[in-house]
Amino acid sequence: MPHDPLLFRPARSVWPLVIFLLGFVALVWLVSNRFLLPAMVAAQDATTEQKRQLMAYSRLLLAIVLFVLCVGMLMIFRVRRFFFPRSLPSRQKTEYIDAWAEAGRRLNSSTDPNSESENP
Repeated sequence: MPHDPLLFRPARSVWPLVIFLLGFVALVWLVSNRFLLPAMVAAQDATTEQKRQLMAYSRLLLAIVLFVLCVGMLMIFRVRRFFFPRSLPSRQKTEYIDAWAEAGRRLNSSTDPNSESENP
């Protein structure tokens, strides 16, 4: 079967990943503009105790953003299947037959007009 590049479709779409990455970029931009940049400006005139508070808030915010990134990537890439694979039904043992004997049995039944054929 020839491979036609126009008809080829990957198993998964890349759109969920692109949307997630764009959302994450928007989240980082929002956090930077609303908190981190004003905190850097405020830290220039802050006392030691205020600088420690700003540093603690910034670290907490960084931890939350990284947690959202990691969990989102795990959900997008479905990493769960590597650690918790689906339970498969029990395997059936293949019954091996003698190919020559089976061919001879089928030949004899198809050449004998009085025998009932297996195929309708």
